[in-house]
Amino acid sequence: MSTGTNARQLGGAVVRVSRDSRVVSALVALVTLFSLVRWYMLDLSTGAALPHDVMKPTTIVGLLVLAVALALADRPAVATALGAVATVIGGLTLAEYVSGVGLGVDVLLPGLRLGGSPPRMAIGTALSLVLLGLAFCLRGVAGAAVTAGFAVLTLLLVLLTILSAAYGVSAVSDPGRPLNISTLAVLCVGAIAAAILYERPDIGLVGLVRDRRSAGRLLRSGLPIIILGPFFLGWLRLWAQREGWFDAELGNALLVSSTIGLVLGVAWIAAGRLRALDIQRDGAFDALAVANATLESAVHDRTRELARTAERLHALIRIAPVGIVQFDAGGGVVTTNEQWMRMTGLSVEASRGDGWGRNIHADDAERVIDAWRTTVASGAAFESTFRFQTLTGEAKWVQASATRILDTTGVTGYLLSVTDVTAVRAAEARVEHLAFHDPLTDLPNRLLLLDRLDQALLFAARAHRGVGLLFIDLDRFKVVNDSLGHHAGDAVLAQIAVRLRAAVRASDTVARIGGDEFVVLCPDIGTGAEARRIAKAVQAAVSLPIEIGDQTAMVDTSIGIAVSTGTEDAETLLRQADQAMYLAKDQGRARYEVFNDDLRGRIRRRVDTEIGLRTAVGRSEIETWYQPIVDLQNPRVAAAEALARWRRPEIGIVAPGDFIAIAEETGLIRDIGRAVLRQACSAATSLDADQAVSVNVSARQFVRSDFGTVVRRALLETGLAPGQLWLELTESAVIDVMDSATRTFDELRDLGVRLAIDDFGTGYSSFAQLRSLEVDLLKIDMTFIDNLVSSDRDQAIVRGILHLADSLGLDVVAEGIETSEQLELLRDMGCRYGQGYLFARPQPDISVAVLVH
Repeated sequence: MSTGTNARQLGGAVVRVSRDSRVVSALVALVTLFSLVRWYMLDLSTGAALPHDVMKPTTIVGLLVLAVALALADRPAVATALGAVATVIGGLTLAEYVSGVGLGVDVLLPGLRLGGSPPRMAIGTALSLVLLGLAFCLRGVAGAAVTAGFAVLTLLLVLLTILSAAYGVSAVSDPGRPLNISTLAVLCVGAIAAAILYERPDIGLVGLVRDRRSAGRLLRSGLPIIILGPFFLGWLRLWAQREGWFDAELGNALLVSSTIGLVLGVAWIAAGRLRALDIQRDGAFDALAVANATLESAVHDRTRELARTAERLHALIRIAPVGIVQFDAGGGVVTTNEQWMRMTGLSVEASRGDGWGRNIHADDAERVIDAWRTTVASGAAFESTFRFQTLTGEAKWVQASATRILDTTGVTGYLLSVTDVTAVRAAEARVEHLAFHDPLTDLPNRLLLLDRLDQALLFAARAHRGVGLLFIDLDRFKVVNDSLGHHAGDAVLAQIAVRLRAAVRASDTVARIGGDEFVVLCPDIGTGAEARRIAKAVQAAVSLPIEIGDQTAMVDTSIGIAVSTGTEDAETLLRQADQAMYLAKDQGRARYEVFNDDLRGRIRRRVDTEIGLRTAVGRSEIETWYQPIVDLQNPRVAAAEALARWRRPEIGIVAPGDFIAIAEETGLIRDIGRAVLRQACSAATSLDADQAVSVNVSARQFVRSDFGTVVRRALLETGLAPGQLWLELTESAVIDVMDSATRTFDELRDLGVRLAIDDFGTGYSSFAQLRSLEVDLLKIDMTFIDNLVSSDRDQAIVRGILHLADSLGLDVVAEGIETSEQLELLRDMGCRYGQGYLFARPQPDISVAVLVH
């Protein structure tokens, strides 16, 4: 069928009009109109003869009507009406032939000059109009097969006419024979009938011819013989009869026998091909039977395998460690496994329908049920974590996820897996708790403290109230750890946490942020006095004895207090409280200090000093000044003590008391001490051989493994004799480094350097320690010299130190001699050396310091 087909639905049948049918319709219309024009040009009233190749007027009208009906076949009502018109025209003409009475059909067209006897269409033409008209009339009622039947009958009539002309029985257009049809009428009728058949190629002979299967192949190969064979035999019989070879009776017998032979030949060929097709079909059936048997066997085996797999799957579901629930497409429970029943306490019967949600925790039920209904309604994924309330009242956390069950029709159900995550949730909660709490005391840690402090500061800024922060450090806690053990220390910390909670307000937060460091956050306070009252309560609670088994521990607290109205951030306020706490420790411990402007100024100055110290050595700002050490028994300068000074460009000379402690804390003392040692050794090379220089050494310097190397290098680089170098360590520093720096002591002794203990009498060194260190000198602290003349106690202490030194073979230097009375008394006691303002103040030049005396 050609493209460009229009189609309409009519009573369940599709009416199509192809482009080819419209072309046929147009050609028939042109031919009929041309013939009609010729009729208007003829004048039969003058006795002119009628041309044999011109269609009758009634034929023209009928064919023109059929051509229009063919073009408008997709409009059933119009096509049916036109078909009825053609049927009436043909039927009236046939009625005229039968009755012999003119019914006026032949003069339908006005204006024609037909003469006395108007021409009447042939019987064959009238019959064709009736058949084709009925084809169009019954097209939407009787179906395509009836329509095709009328078209085929019309083609047979056309064939009969063509065969009659071909055999010479009569002319195609012979006015003396009413069954004959004109040439143009034959062509037009045949074209319309063929077009009707062509519109439905799926039925009838045309459908078989176009069939690509065996029936179509067989018909296409035999159709030329079936059509042309009888035609040729009939022509041959007529020709032979005219030639006189035989008469009409023998000719009929020969035609029948030859036609039968032709039909038998075609049938033989068709039967042979059908037999071949049968053989192919039987072979295909056999192969199909084998394939079917193989498929049945495979299906049987697969079915058994699937059954075994299903049994294993059901067994796995039964023993699975997770709950499994099968739902129908509406979201109702069909069945469950045993783990589900153990997990929820619900039986299969109790779970059916919507019963599975009966034991969901009240706080989760609405959320979970709504999510499940959404899943069932939309087919969306279902993932949820919620709690089940078991029959025993226990709440179990579960993780549930659903998977759709699909087949060719869509969603047939859901499979829900439910995992008990109670232990996981508990572990997560524990981890989250530990992330914000101290594991020993269960107090909030630094993270949680800072978060709450941020909130308290925001509230204070809005409400114009205050926030107090107490930074607490335990005094003597190290003694507890060292004497009773760390387990006892942990017990003390846990007890302190309990006491702190009891001592503060209910709205306060107690946090542990370090080893023995606690912080109390006091939100919504009016003045600093409230924070101080809380600090006093804390000190009173902590200072009480703590029983640990059969042992008793005692600790105190140094507390730093910082108060803010929301103008500082959390870290700043915490740092201020920390700084106030260190001030409390410096002021004697077991007390509290409040961060204020004075402390802020001291801290600012300390920070400024630290920053300046970091570049002081590199900029050569560290200088060494010297104070003479005098031999009291044989008046002369025996040595000079090297004292560090810092010459700050914008300030001037900075005394050691303003920066040495900071240098000790920050570790900068190592570089400063190395510079002073180098300067002192270099300056001492100008002294006499029996004179020495004494250099103070920090404990941080002394404990370094390379300190001996540093001293050796200073002596080598300056050329100073080791015996001219005294190194001073304070008594407390000696005690601190005794165990860790014994090798350094030995190394310095081997060099020949003299060692002195500075500030002797202020520490806790023992006689055994002095013997093990083998020092050379003891320097009596000036606190014992200040009131020496008036204090019998100080005189007794000094005499004791002198006797101790004499028994150990050590020389003694008295520091801080400022009066001649002190000098005479020390000389009488047998003290060997002395130094102080009585002799000279420190000088930047060692030579000047020695000569001053």
